[in-house]
Amino acid sequence: MSRAESLAVAVVFAAGLASTMFAARAGNGTPIAFDGTVRARHVPAVTLIDDRGAPLRLNAPAHGAIIVLGYTRCTDQCPLTLAKVAAALRPFDARTRPQAVLVTVDPAHDDPAKLHDFLGAWNNAITGATGEPATLAKLYLALGAGDGRSSPRDHDTRVFVIDRNGDVRNELAPNVSPTTIASAARSLTGSD
Repeated sequence: MSRAESLAVAVVFAAGLASTMFAARAGNGTPIAFDGTVRARHVPAVTLIDDRGAPLRLNAPAHGAIIVLGYTRCTDQCPLTLAKVAAALRPFDARTRPQAVLVTVDPAHDDPAKLHDFLGAWNNAITGATGEPATLAKLYLALGAGDGRSSPRDHDTRVFVIDRNGDVRNELAPNVSPTTIASAARSLTGSD
């Protein structure tokens, strides 16, 4: 191979290596899910209805709260996320663990009884919450999760970690592990 040919091969190899490195850094075009601390958002003082028909407020939970938005007819992301939340909170003492809450994004369908039946899959360790659409919209907006006017299938799938003051402490990506949820919950109870 001549010197010119060797140089051409080296240039092509270097260009290929550089483009591979660039592509690896640029990713595959999939957006990176946010998993971190957020500031200056507070759960509004709205009254929802829990899955037993009792009033429920989330703006000052005694031991914090883990909020998931979802609906009972969901067959994929909602059950998976709820299973992770239930697994994450299982080791906590029932008297001091953060409250896990599924807030429906389908209030026209998800009444307290349907929520209660659905959450039985997790031994009702997770509380269901529904309410008037306008009331739920206030909560969704405060969480930065839309206004409740879109289809339930298009709902926000983040896990929201709420401290005792009703402030949004963390947002966890939908693909979060039970270990990460447990760590966020421990930060609420002061045992981290």
